[in-house]
Amino acid sequence: MSKPPLTYALDIGTRKIAGLVLEAVDSNYRVAACKIIEQVPGAMRDGQIHDIGKVAASIKHVTEALQMQVKDLPPEVAVAAAGRTLKTAQGTARQTISPMVAIDDLTVHALEMQAVLKARESLRGGFIEESKQQSWAAQYIFVAHSPMIYYLDNEPIGNLIGHRGNSIGVDVIVTFLPRVVIDGLSASLKAAGLMLGSLTLEPIAAIEAAIPSSMRHLHLALVDVGAGTSDIALTRDGIVYAFGMVDVAGDEVTEALCRYYLLDFSEGEKLKHQFQRKARLAVQNVLGQQISPEPEEVKQVIAPVVATLAETIGQEVLHLTGNTPPQAVMCIGGGSLTPSFPEQLRKQLKLPANLIAVRDRDALNNVSGYTHVLSGPDSITPIAIAISSKTAVSAFVTVQVNNESVRLLGTLKPTVKDALLAAGIGPWDLQGRPGTALSLTINRAPRIIPGTLGSPALIQVNGETASLDTPATSGSKITIQPGEPGKDAAPRIEEIIELPTEVVIEWKGQEIVVPPLIMRNGKPASGQDIAEDRDVIYATDKQTVETALQWLHKRGEIDLGTPIDFTLNGQTCRLRPSLEIQLNGESVTGDAELKNGDRLQVEPRDSDTLTLMDIHKIWSHTLLPKDAGDQITITYNEEPIVLTRDTVWQYTRQGLPASPDDIIHDGDKVTIEAESVSDEGAAFLLNDIFRTPGFSPPKPKQGTVLRIRLNSKEAGFVSPLEDGDVVELYWE
Repeated sequence: MSKPPLTYALDIGTRKIAGLVLEAVDSNYRVAACKIIEQVPGAMRDGQIHDIGKVAASIKHVTEALQMQVKDLPPEVAVAAAGRTLKTAQGTARQTISPMVAIDDLTVHALEMQAVLKARESLRGGFIEESKQQSWAAQYIFVAHSPMIYYLDNEPIGNLIGHRGNSIGVDVIVTFLPRVVIDGLSASLKAAGLMLGSLTLEPIAAIEAAIPSSMRHLHLALVDVGAGTSDIALTRDGIVYAFGMVDVAGDEVTEALCRYYLLDFSEGEKLKHQFQRKARLAVQNVLGQQISPEPEEVKQVIAPVVATLAETIGQEVLHLTGNTPPQAVMCIGGGSLTPSFPEQLRKQLKLPANLIAVRDRDALNNVSGYTHVLSGPDSITPIAIAISSKTAVSAFVTVQVNNESVRLLGTLKPTVKDALLAAGIGPWDLQGRPGTALSLTINRAPRIIPGTLGSPALIQVNGETASLDTPATSGSKITIQPGEPGKDAAPRIEEIIELPTEVVIEWKGQEIVVPPLIMRNGKPASGQDIAEDRDVIYATDKQTVETALQWLHKRGEIDLGTPIDFTLNGQTCRLRPSLEIQLNGESVTGDAELKNGDRLQVEPRDSDTLTLMDIHKIWSHTLLPKDAGDQITITYNEEPIVLTRDTVWQYTRQGLPASPDDIIHDGDKVTIEAESVSDEGAAFLLNDIFRTPGFSPPKPKQGTVLRIRLNSKEAGFVSPLEDGDVVELYWE
């Protein structure tokens, strides 16, 4: 009976290297061998290999120790990239859309992809010049992205799909793995005479081991508190959807103890571990003195640091989740054993006490062996790396995008969209370029006429039509055929302006059809003309005499001459001094409305100047005051008489009194107003009856006196009269 295959796993950390050999026993696992040594100083920093030679020497030392415990040690090694090596960046994208079209999945996908690429640009930073020679995907492996906030017309919204608006936006958080991390691991293993067998990420391996798959549909957080940094991974809907890292961890606690008790770092670590295990506290300070602090005093010394650690991790968790606390938190790593840390983190996340826990070796109930060496929360990661290699060949899968290989994180259930992002393909490759829009000025208002949208790209996976949500598995061949560009905006004028209908009028004894007046860049145009960018278009909203004049001029039948523009009583007016214009026999101006059947006459004037009196005559129908031409009916000696009063007019030009014969010039400001009755007293006086046509005064009699009575009362020649008054004149 052959022995079950062995798995060699290495947890290559900043302070320690842990090597273990795992064998499968039915559905369980057994640690067959284990070796943990201190890392050579300066070999690694913050989880990244700095000296390949030193790391390789440590790996070789661990390997030789394991070979003495286990025969036939596999040359292929399962390793993991530290979560602290992940690079997280934020990206923001904004896009103008048509309010006439509902937002669909493709639009949202493209918006998110644009934000991811913005995040990548900010991450690249100083590597821009170098990246001109290579794809950004060659520097960073795209791991995951998570939308934080969507925007519709600059207001936050939960879901864009189905809405309409003028603009959309999104803020995303994106995680990348620098390729240099993988290259460093591979080179170190090769220098130690080993090969990279499988690769995963430490947070993902830990989740695979510590959180059952049946629980990963829940919104959970895994917090790995290490020495120099604390890693965070979040699960939801069966996947790890976000990663984070903060640069505070267990070392901050050690340093606080060193400062307070004057310890070197190794003695500070010793005191911390004694305190965590509730052992007797005894260390030696830098003066060579043996000290034994009280546990309560140590707790008070580290309390501010622990509070800061919990606050920093809690804020990062909420940042990654969009300020929504997870349903539960799992803590691993040696730093999670720090007293009161779980409680402080629980308060930061406002979770019940039973929804945050420290996971140690007991959580791995299907793994036996070496419990005396691998027992605490810091044992989870090395065992998890080994288990991960048993359940999957690698956390990363390779696919082809337009014949170029890209590597994806397989544990995230990658889709075509993830593959395109990893290949550096942006949203502009997924949708044909929209047609060029026109910027017009229509009736003095700016207006944008958009081109048509381009067609979407054709996406295929292994020759079959696919979408951005299609799963991308190892070996998938993805091809993108760009969509067709949209058509440039080229509308006819009549398609973008609501024009009045044509009118049929009489001109020189014949019927003519007058189309709407359209001016394009100062010249007459037709509704059939194609608008062009930067055009200034004017069109009347009704048919007027001016419309007909422009049409006749265009046909060469009249000469319009030079118009003058002025204001009359505050209103803008235009007249053509060289023309006498009549509509249905009455003098009119260009703004008079045309109707079917109207008769238009245009004759040249003897003079090409206009006076105030000319203007008065043309606008007489609009200038008449309410009391103009007032009349009243009175009774005179039992006979009715109608009295009338002429209107007195006042003229000004440029604010100064003017004569009716003054000539009007372009730009003048003119007023023509009737003199109010109050300026001259009463409208009618009794003596006005003597000027009435047909008036007959009473015949005088010798020796008598003329009596004047108004409404049976004595009156005089200047007594005011009102409508209905009764006047009596007689000699007595």
